[in-house]
Order: sequence, then C-alpha cells, then structure tokens
Amino acid sequence: MEPATHEDSKETDHIKDADDDKINKEQLDINANEGPSIEKGHEKVDAGDEKLCVQQENINIQEEGQGDQDSKQQGDQQQTSEGDTKNREQLENEKNIKNVEETNKDASAIINVEIKEKPKQSAEEVRHIDNDTKKSHHKVHRSKPTPVEKDSSFVKEVKREAKRVEDRLNPNRSHPSKPKKVKKGIFVSYSPDAGFLERKFVVETVRQLKENNLAEDIWFDKDEKNTDNPCWFSQRMEAVEKCRAAVLILSDSYFMCPVSVYEGKALLERQMVDASSVKVDLVLFSSLEETEIPRQYNHLLRTMVDLTAGIHAKKSLAEKTSVVIGSLMEDLEKYAVINSPPVPYTPPEHDFNGEYKKKKICQWSVGDLQEWLFKLGIKEFYRQSLAEGMVDGFLLMSVTDQDMIHHLGIESRVVRKKIMQQILLTLDKEHKQPDNWHLRARTQKSKSNSVYLVYDPADVRLAQNLKADLLKKGLQVIHHQKLGQSKEEFLQLNGPSIATATYVLVILTDSATNSPFVFHEVLFSDWLGKKIVTAMFHNIWHSLRPALKAVLGECPSVDFETKLYGESMDVLEHYIKPLRSVPGVVLEQAYLNKMADGLKPLGILANSTSPTEYTSDEAEPRVFISYQWDMQSKVEDIKRLLEANSFLCWADISPTMTQRGHSSMSTRSGHSHVDSSETLQSQIQRNMKAAAVVLCCITPKYMQSDNCVKDLTLAETLHKPIVPVMLRFCPWPPEGAPSQVRKIFVRLPSPPIDLSNEKLFKQNIHVVVERIRKVIVVPK
Repeated sequence: MEPATHEDSKETDHIKDADDDKINKEQLDINANEGPSIEKGHEKVDAGDEKLCVQQENINIQEEGQGDQDSKQQGDQQQTSEGDTKNREQLENEKNIKNVEETNKDASAIINVEIKEKPKQSAEEVRHIDNDTKKSHHKVHRSKPTPVEKDSSFVKEVKREAKRVEDRLNPNRSHPSKPKKVKKGIFVSYSPDAGFLERKFVVETVRQLKENNLAEDIWFDKDEKNTDNPCWFSQRMEAVEKCRAAVLILSDSYFMCPVSVYEGKALLERQMVDASSVKVDLVLFSSLEETEIPRQYNHLLRTMVDLTAGIHAKKSLAEKTSVVIGSLMEDLEKYAVINSPPVPYTPPEHDFNGEYKKKKICQWSVGDLQEWLFKLGIKEFYRQSLAEGMVDGFLLMSVTDQDMIHHLGIESRVVRKKIMQQILLTLDKEHKQPDNWHLRARTQKSKSNSVYLVYDPADVRLAQNLKADLLKKGLQVIHHQKLGQSKEEFLQLNGPSIATATYVLVILTDSATNSPFVFHEVLFSDWLGKKIVTAMFHNIWHSLRPALKAVLGECPSVDFETKLYGESMDVLEHYIKPLRSVPGVVLEQAYLNKMADGLKPLGILANSTSPTEYTSDEAEPRVFISYQWDMQSKVEDIKRLLEANSFLCWADISPTMTQRGHSSMSTRSGHSHVDSSETLQSQIQRNMKAAAVVLCCITPKYMQSDNCVKDLTLAETLHKPIVPVMLRFCPWPPEGAPSQVRKIFVRLPSPPIDLSNEKLFKQNIHVVVERIRKVIVVPK
C-alpha cells in the first residue's frame, strides 16, 4: 500500500503545483487589469488578494479527486471576476474622462491621451512582473501585494494638468486682476517757448522734487518722452484735467505761449467748478515786462513764490530751486500717492556707441549730446562745460548764442557757430523723417476757402447736411475719413487733411461733450494754428471739458440753436468767405453790422441770456468805453471805479459776466433793450450820441480791430471828446494802426494814461477820473 500511496502523493503534489501556477497567473492578471483603475484601485487589488488567499488555503486541504473540479470552478469564477473588474474599470475611466472634459473641453484631447496611454505602460510593467513570477512559481506569496503608488500619482497629475489648463484659459478666476497703477497727480506747467535759463530751472526743480520721494507722482512732459509726439498737446491737457495738484512756472513766456495759457485757464476752470478738485501753486520765475498776471489768478497770489523780489532776485539758479522746493514740498506731499524713493543717479557712459543717431534731439541724454559734440570735433574743454551744466537734448533745443556765452562759458565764436549750424541741420533731417509728419503739416500751406469739419461720429447726419449747404456756397469741405485704433493713428490718418484747411468748423452738440475725436482734432487744429469757429447747435458750455473751454472759449461762434438756420449760415459764410460788396445801394452797412453781430466768442455767446429790459426813467450813459474783447476784465475794473465816482458808463460787456457796476446799460447785446429789432451798431450809435466822453482803451489788438476804427470814427463824427488809456504797452503814436486812426490820435491834446500793469493802474487811475471830471459836469 505504501508504493501506491507514494505515487498517489506525487500525483497529488503535481496537481497542486499546476493549480498553484494557474492561480498565481490569474492573480497577476487581475492585478494587471485592476492596476490602472482610477481612484479606487487600491481597494480592488486588496479585495482580490484576500479572495485568492482564501481559495489557496481551500485548495491545500482538498482531496485529490476534487482538485480538477475545484480548479475548473475557480477558473470560471476568476474569469467572471475578471470580466466584472474590466467593466468597472471601463466605467471608471469613462467617468473620469467625462469629468475632465467638463472641466475644460480644450484640454480633453491631451488628458484622454494621457489616460489611455498610462494603463498600457502599467500593463507592461505587470507582464514583466508576471515573467519574474513564473520563474519562481514554486513560491506562493500569502501576504497582500503592495498597492501600485503610480495609480494615485497619475490621477493627481491629471487633475493638476486640468487645473493648469483652466487657469490658463480663465486667468481671472484663479488670479484676481492687479490694481491699476495710480495716475501721476502733480502736474508741472511751464512754457514750451521758454528760454534756456527758464527751462534749466524747470528741469532742476523737477529733479529735486523727484529726489524727495515724488519720482512717480510728477507729470513732466520731458520725462514722459512725448515732446516729439503728435498727441503731445492733447496729452498735456489730459494731464491738466486729471491732476490733483499743479505747479505753474510763470514768466512773460508763460502768458505769451498759447499752450501754457490754455493750461492755466483749464486749471482755473476746474477750481471755479470745484475749489477742492485741484491745488494750484504759482512760482514767479522772472519779472513780467511785456505781460501781466491775469485777474483770475488774484486769489492765488497770496501763496505765490516770488523769485523776482527781495533777496531771492540775486540768488543763483540752484538757490532759487532750493527756495521753491522748501516752499512747496510740504503742500505737494499731501497730494502724493505713490511716494516712491528716488531713482539713483547713474553717470553717463564714457564709451561712445552711436546710440544718439537712433534718437531725436529732444530725447538725447547728456551722454548722447557729448558723443554728438565729439563727432563734430568740439574740444573737450567746451564739451565739459555742457556736461557740467547737465545739458541734454531738451535744454539744447532752447540754447541761443547768448546762452552759450553767459551760462555755458563758450566764448569761441567759431565753436558757437558750428554748434548752432549743426543743430539746425540735425533738426532739418529730423523733419524729413516719416514719423514727423506733424511737423511738416505745421508748415504746410492751406487751401483758400477750405473748411475742415470736426464732429463726433454720432452727428454724421448733421455733418453731412451742413457739408452739403457749405458746398452750395462754393466752399471746399473735408472731414475725417477713418477713426483708427488709437489717438496717434487717428491723428496720423486725418491730421494731414486738417493741415490743408484754412478754417476748422467745430459742431457742438450733446455728443461732442465728451467725444475723444472732437477733443483731439480741436487741440491738434489749434496747435497747427488754424482759425477755429464753432457752430453751436446746442449750448453745452457748462458740460464741456476744461481743456476745450480753454481753447474754444475765445473762438468765434455762430448761434444755430436760437437763430434761424438760414441766417446763421449767412453769418458763417460771411466769416469764412467775406463778401467784397453787397449788391444794391441799400443797407450795406446794416448788412455788415448784422453779420458782425451774429458772431461772438463762444464763452460770451454760451453765457448770454435774454437782454434785460430798459425802463423809461433810466439815465443815459455819461462815459462810453471802447475796447477789444481781450481786455474785458480790466475794462470791468475801470467801469466799476468810474461808476463809484458817479460816472454812468456803457460798455459792451455780457450780462452774465461778473458785474462790478450797477448800470443796467453795461451790456452790448445783439438786440436793443427797447426794440428787439435794434442791432448792435444802433446801440453803439445811440449810446455814444448820449455819452459826454469816449474812453478809448488802447492795446495792440485794439489798434488792429474793427471796433477801434468804427468807434473812433463815430466819436469824431459826433464831436465827442476822447480820453485814451493804455492797457497794454505799445509805441505812441501807434505805428501799426490804420492811417485814419493815427490821424485821430495825433490830434488828441494829451498822450494816453498808462495803466499797462498793476502798479501803474493803481497809480494813475485817479488821473483818469480827474480828466473825465474836467470834460463833463457830475450831476448832484
């Protein structure tokens, strides 16, 4: 029985070994299939291992006859379990793919590829393990297999990739937008036509302000590098409208340059609307000999830094700069927002690399200028003089022959002449560059009887109708054709057309109030020196931007809002294309008076109201004041003082302007107080006829105006005594005046009374009162 038992035992062992190999292979297949399962892979592998271990123990205690049957049943069960596992794996993969696709459809292709390729790699690794296991099939591992760590890391990597794609496509959701950079709030206003010494003072003042932690708060066009930009003027005015504080460097040049005058007016307009909107500090750099500080600045004179009086007048430029910094720094710090530390000064490089050739003169640094002088063959001694004065391209643009002698110590006439000639040659080359089209446009000759229409695109229908009517009157009409993608491109597309026109007609409607197209075209037209006239279809004066008020306030305007369209078109035509003569014998002068009466400065026209009515018991004026519009504020002061001395006055002053007198006859409106059909000229004739004396306010502009010729001729015809006063200096007798006016002035018994500045005004105003008193009898 032992041999049989021994053979049976061997056969039983052989069957057990075969079953062990089959079970191990099926176990590894299950691990290979379940290995790439997503999220729950570890739990499935552990459950399968426990089941296999239990089956392994059952097989070891089974009898020989039941081995084949159990193996077959176990194989069927394992095949069923393998099919269920595959189904669960497929459902899990589809679910995860769907979730990833919903997170970001654009990343689905990438993620699907990764999900499909990863299981293949895991299966190959499992097959490699399977081969190693077959070699050691006699060993059965009863312990739980270590879970595959790559499964969870792969899932995490998929999620991270999906999140990265989502963040890339939707940055606002994951990363909040950065706060916008704070606008520069301190504006430095100076005259672009200032001389070398004044420019150097401005540059040095700005430099020291920046060294006091205001480096990012100061808006200075030189540092903004826009002085050669076609939008330079509009960018300066935009900065004026947005600043919280401003420093005005005053001089004769400041009040004679239109750009700086507009900046001052815009700042004062902002203060008038809201006193807290902007803080304005005045610095008087040089004495005013040809101009005077306008009356509108009077409320700022108390805090003005005056460098022309007392001990400050004899100080050096550096000392004056220190005085300004000490006086203004405490106030300006209140309006600083950024408060950045100063940028450390880096001395200019001594190695010449030719960089200056790629820049325009106004952008040259101190080093660029030194290299340019070296290339010209200027000796080091003279180059050093300019380097010590920190002269760069910005300052070089204002250098004159006298500046090089007195301020830079260049005494050699040959060197000075060479430098000046080369500056002109370099500027001439720059003017020919394509991006300097605006400089060429400024010198371009305009076409006669040509009009450029400025309007907002919303008013295109109105503009087309106006254009058709102007074409019927024989005028050439052009307007913008393309809008472009930026203000620079807009001006580059339409600027050359503006340059060809003689007149620029601005259509004022509600749409024009905040229109960027109107804003940039108006400012560019004014910079080109064009004659601007406005067509007021709607009174939007009080809602206009401060910059547009400053530029358009004194421009002639035609009232299309309250007047008949046909009459307004006649006035506009007469302004653009004056008639040489009026057909027929009748009313030529009446027609001209009507045309002149229909054209008034926009600021006056917009503020005009219905004229006040005369009462029959009102007294007639004793003093008729003849003047030009530019001196209206000074005339108001004179009128107030005369009426305080019981001299009733009549002057052409709008009733909505600040009235300091009490006479209701202090207005020259388009209609009579008695008869609505009375013209302006009729009012002048009636009031001058009633007056006892004519006070003639002389300025250079008055000498060239029609008011001067008409009023003085009428006064001589009516035999009215004339008392001349000089509000702005001009030679006497006036050389540029018409011959008829010169003859009248020459026959006057005494020269004009000088009131040309504030000091002379206070000193001589009583002389005016006494001279008028001698002419007329004051009523008791």
